[in-house]
Amino acid sequence: MKKAIYSMALAGLCLGMGYTAEAQKVRQCATMENLAAQLAADPGLAQRLAAIESQTQQAEANPVAQRGTTATLTIPVVVHVLYNTTAQNISDAQIQSQIDVLNEDFNKLNSDVSKTPAAFAGLAANAGIQFTLAKRSPSGTATTGIERKQTSTTSWGTDDRMKSTTTGGLNAWPAGQYLNLWVCNLSGGVLGYAQFPGGAASTDGVVILSSAFGRGGSSSAPFNLGRTATHEVGHWLNLRHIWGDASCGNDLVSDTPTQQTSNYGCPSFPHVTCSNGSNGDMFMNYMDYVDDACMYMFSNGQSSRMNALFASGGARASLLTSAGGTAPGGTTPTTPTYCASKGSSVSYEWIDLVQLGSISRTSGANAGYYDGTALGTTVTAGTSQTISYSAGYSSSAYTEYWKVYIDYNQDGDFTDSGELVASRSSSSSSTLTSTFTVPATAKSGKTRLRIVMSDASATTSCGSYSYGETEDYSITISGGAARQAGATAETAGYRIFPNPATDVLNIEVPASVQNSAVSVKVYDVRGAEMKQVTFDGNLLTVGGLAKGVYLLRIDDGQQVSHQRFIKE
Repeated sequence: MKKAIYSMALAGLCLGMGYTAEAQKVRQCATMENLAAQLAADPGLAQRLAAIESQTQQAEANPVAQRGTTATLTIPVVVHVLYNTTAQNISDAQIQSQIDVLNEDFNKLNSDVSKTPAAFAGLAANAGIQFTLAKRSPSGTATTGIERKQTSTTSWGTDDRMKSTTTGGLNAWPAGQYLNLWVCNLSGGVLGYAQFPGGAASTDGVVILSSAFGRGGSSSAPFNLGRTATHEVGHWLNLRHIWGDASCGNDLVSDTPTQQTSNYGCPSFPHVTCSNGSNGDMFMNYMDYVDDACMYMFSNGQSSRMNALFASGGARASLLTSAGGTAPGGTTPTTPTYCASKGSSVSYEWIDLVQLGSISRTSGANAGYYDGTALGTTVTAGTSQTISYSAGYSSSAYTEYWKVYIDYNQDGDFTDSGELVASRSSSSSSTLTSTFTVPATAKSGKTRLRIVMSDASATTSCGSYSYGETEDYSITISGGAARQAGATAETAGYRIFPNPATDVLNIEVPASVQNSAVSVKVYDVRGAEMKQVTFDGNLLTVGGLAKGVYLLRIDDGQQVSHQRFIKE
């Protein structure tokens, strides 16, 4: 067990772990080096870090105050691409693949989590943190969440110059509302680095080497599965390297074994150091230095540490109320256009069965894609559903990776929180089943169901891949929200103020709605209903609530609106 202490002597840590003659072949993270430089330049940073550590320990000691994984947080992401060569100007698809990896890894949906040794399997955590490309810019206009800039700079160091237009880079978007990711050509074999919470807002975020970003495209083995960003975003969410950046050091997490130093490549289990018992190092943890293919878990303690940032007084709690992930005004009914997804070859395998409700289709190969949107079924928001599917093979049964998506908020993509509803692998032709729950916040109406079967685990909801098939169907949500999931109460016709609130929260009801028809419920971030509030006409009395972030559900019989508010 590690002591939950915080050392102010960060600048003296060993910062150059992993520098070898083959520098490009081993993981190098410059987060601690960047932190040491910031500490030297900013006399107040050490005190802010200590305050964040104190709040973290308090939140970890009081689970009731923590943001639980039952109320998944979605963080808007802006990707700043700086390129000198065509290869460095990574595609939208490669960027989306990185968002997909983050959503898999931070929600324990990665297929390789099954490789976790039995000794650590019970510690593998779902952190309940989702990521989506920003849909609303800081000025309130629509955005793709991607910025691009061609530059004469051939490579960048770790001094944050890529984070400012004055030094040839791109400025950060407001750190309290977005996760900033800079993608560029880093020098010295560095794969990436992050800024811990507590640093300057103008440099807050994560920097990733172009060839270590996402899956496919320009990404290069052994760092071609998007795990560099998983590692660095872990730092951005206050996680330390698992060895504590010292010999048998302290990573401030109680359930990760003490280990002597960083691990590289793909070690064999167990790898015992620091007298850490028969289980040895947790080298498959995202915060070690192993290759992408050999890291596949966060621990429960790491999940608690990350989520402490979103508890009352947490350094990143403002992200809970960010509107950056919601398209401006996006309430006009339209038929969205979906990205293409297709297997290049069905010579060896294809989807031969899909069953969900009234959808029941058996088939042979369909040239890599089948448009089944003329077929559909209806499901009710809040209910549990089971989908069945199977693979057809020409001869041998190869391992296939299955992913099932539903566009719950009808915004034309499958990247929002909870829209990857199933992910598994199998080398059998037998019928497989996956069970999922339709969110109560899913938008009512007709939307898209997509099922992807590929021989590559890296395949996402968009793009071409080698062997396998994609099939699309229609699915109608009943009993869900009448507006886009994630819309604020104001965009749904309601306005709440003040926010944060101390004693009373005003709820401005649209003129078209009778006050008597409105019911209001308040939930904490674990999903538990708060009974100590009262609603009278337009006023919600919240004085009896503890300080923290709460979820507001407004139901007028015609639509259900959701909003977060902060109780001070």
